[in-house]
Amino acid sequence: MEFDVSDEGLDFIYNLLLEREVPLTTEEMSAALVEFCLERLEKEAQEAVDLDYMIYLPLAGYEVGQKILFPALGNAVGSVVGVRDGDNPEISSFDVIKVEFEETGQQKEFAARLVDHVLNNPPEPELDEEELNSVEGVISRYGRLIEDRLIKRLERAEDIVRIAGSWFPKALLADIHEGHLNLAEAVLDVAGGGPLPTSNLLEHIELPSGIDPLLMAFSLDYALQEDDRFDEVGPAGQVLWYLKRLEPPEVLLPPPRLEPVTTPVDRTVLTEDLIALERSLDDELSPLEPLEGALEDVTISLLYPHWRVGALPLSYRLKPMFPTAYEAPRIRFILVDGHSGDEFPGWVVRQAGYVMGLEDWYKRYDVPTGGLVRIRRGKEEGKVIVETKDRSRRNDWIRTVTISEEGVVGFTMLKQSIGTAYDDRMVVGVIDPVALDEAWLRGKQRQMPIDRLVAQIFRELAKLTPQSAVHAQSLYSGLNVIQRLPPATVFAELVTQPYYVHVGDLYWRFESSAWSQA
Repeated sequence: MEFDVSDEGLDFIYNLLLEREVPLTTEEMSAALVEFCLERLEKEAQEAVDLDYMIYLPLAGYEVGQKILFPALGNAVGSVVGVRDGDNPEISSFDVIKVEFEETGQQKEFAARLVDHVLNNPPEPELDEEELNSVEGVISRYGRLIEDRLIKRLERAEDIVRIAGSWFPKALLADIHEGHLNLAEAVLDVAGGGPLPTSNLLEHIELPSGIDPLLMAFSLDYALQEDDRFDEVGPAGQVLWYLKRLEPPEVLLPPPRLEPVTTPVDRTVLTEDLIALERSLDDELSPLEPLEGALEDVTISLLYPHWRVGALPLSYRLKPMFPTAYEAPRIRFILVDGHSGDEFPGWVVRQAGYVMGLEDWYKRYDVPTGGLVRIRRGKEEGKVIVETKDRSRRNDWIRTVTISEEGVVGFTMLKQSIGTAYDDRMVVGVIDPVALDEAWLRGKQRQMPIDRLVAQIFRELAKLTPQSAVHAQSLYSGLNVIQRLPPATVFAELVTQPYYVHVGDLYWRFESSAWSQA
């Protein structure tokens, strides 16, 4: 379906908002716009019948002065201003008519008296006539497309503003002055920063009487949105306000541990097995499209940077499970401990692709790097349940971080106490996270070229296995203790550098002779 919001359609939207005198959602305006378009088309078709216009068909013959209706051109009407013989040796005799369109004055040529043409037998429409002529039928089939096009058109209109999916002309908003905003700040301050809905703020702010409550709330929302002190943190369709200065710093700015080292990667070099592995890792840096529908249940193994800052990745599988928003870059929601039922605040940081708020929860259950975390959709909207796998405590020999006197990070095998189940290829023990942070900040490994760092960590991990073979997933996990690298960056090194030899099942060995020649 081809659909665009014309200037006439935009004028209709303006008039609709002025007539209703309250903000309207994109969905509400889309339905009204479809109704307007259907009524206009019906009127044009009736006018064509009343004026005895001919509908253009290539097989028909036409005369100068005749008026023709062109359904394929949006029911445009034109007058025949010329007729001549067609000239094509591959086609039997036909006419060419020149038509001048009434609305634009533009002239175009069309075939006439041409029997063999696709427009003489147009295909049957996909929708039956009843659906085509009803708002419900059009919206059910094309509603999302129409809403997307309407949003794009309204975003180009500087005098219409949007808050949480609703729109209204800026010039008609109620006057909100600095005193109102200071009162809103005080209310949020007393509430610990928020979040509070607009209705709670309006209870403490005196605005002129006679204004529709919806417009009053929308006007305050817009004023708060334009003030740097306030942050709108509600999920789609819900407006919640928070004081930006009281938000966790990791929500306002990505923690350094989550800042990726970016480098161009040729993804075509990755094998199907490596791509399948990448999909299983749930890394927010992987360029994978989110799933169409949200899964009910996803289990991931924690990567070190997420474990260290108390985060979860907004991966392609997890992203649909968490609240989203029309515009808000940060969304506050509720995390639920699946074991105790306790609730605690979580934050979706949309642009950077992570969820904050799990640091204390990881400590509570002694979840290690590589620990298995189950994420489930809550029964209530805006709540997400987190659980650990197998809470029985155990003492296992696992890969553990070492720090040399020079501050170089390496790995060894040590017996560690662990509180949950974990992925053998992802697990990393950390004896002193603070000491590791200091080595990470002061050491040179953070700035090492990727090829040199990958080789260094590969050889460290190779010492821990009898076969001196390293799995791609273990290498990815170990490297992310030092640099935040996406899977494809690590895997591309394995398949393109001559000193890595694949020995099967995504295991590689290091060839020192090839390394010395590189």
